[in-house]
Amino acid sequence: MKNLAFQKIGKILFSLVSIFLLILWGGGLQSDTYQSTQEQEYEIEKAKIFQDIYALISESDLYCSFFVLDEEGPDIKIIGAEREYERVQFNDGDIVYIDKGREDGLEVGQVFLVLDIGPKIKDFGPLVYKRGRVRVVALEENGASAKVEKSCGQIMLGHFLVPFEEKEGRMGKDLGYNIPPHEGEGLIGQIIYLQREFKQIGSGHWALIDLGENDGIQIGQQLVTYRKIKEGVPLQIFGNMVVIDAQKRTSTIKVLSCKDALRIGDLVKIRTN
Repeated sequence: MKNLAFQKIGKILFSLVSIFLLILWGGGLQSDTYQSTQEQEYEIEKAKIFQDIYALISESDLYCSFFVLDEEGPDIKIIGAEREYERVQFNDGDIVYIDKGREDGLEVGQVFLVLDIGPKIKDFGPLVYKRGRVRVVALEENGASAKVEKSCGQIMLGHFLVPFEEKEGRMGKDLGYNIPPHEGEGLIGQIIYLQREFKQIGSGHWALIDLGENDGIQIGQQLVTYRKIKEGVPLQIFGNMVVIDAQKRTSTIKVLSCKDALRIGDLVKIRTN
């Protein structure tokens, strides 16, 4: 009888201990689940904060876009290439020949930006396309060989070279165009040229404006674009852009966002907020 009683007591104690352990384990699961949920919510909130932060100015914006030449044109030119007998455009890895060498101060390893100089833009200078960069690999007294390191697709004979300057891209947030539609005071310019001579452009495209360093314009600055439909009605503010290149009297911009296509003649203004 005593043994039977001890067995019953032992079973009861075992059951109680098991229930206690299950409660503890369940509480641990709930705690882990709660912690995991909290971490997920934190990551989601962090993503919301940073989701609009991205590369406002990319490598392509810096080295494959265009600008207006304010000064005299460069005097170093591509005059030949290893494979010019079979192609007219040269890509990464191709060797081109230039008309300056050791006597002109060139050095092996020197890097140049390739420029394609086009027609004059209005009352400003000639339009210049950045076509890529090359590095000098061999020198002669009055000539040199250079290897194409980065091509924007159209390096050709007759293109010019200027010393390459490393520039930094910009991370940031598109400030948008949701601002009060009033003229107010401040510097006002207009769009004078669209990428590839398009009739209109949208987000991601480049354009030229008639404001530059002389007007206080700087790379990385964001501007809004707008139209005045007619007298007596609010301005139509419909786009936001970032400056990717600034010359003395003109600047190159990239459209960050817009709700309507941009056209030549549209007005631009420095943001006041």
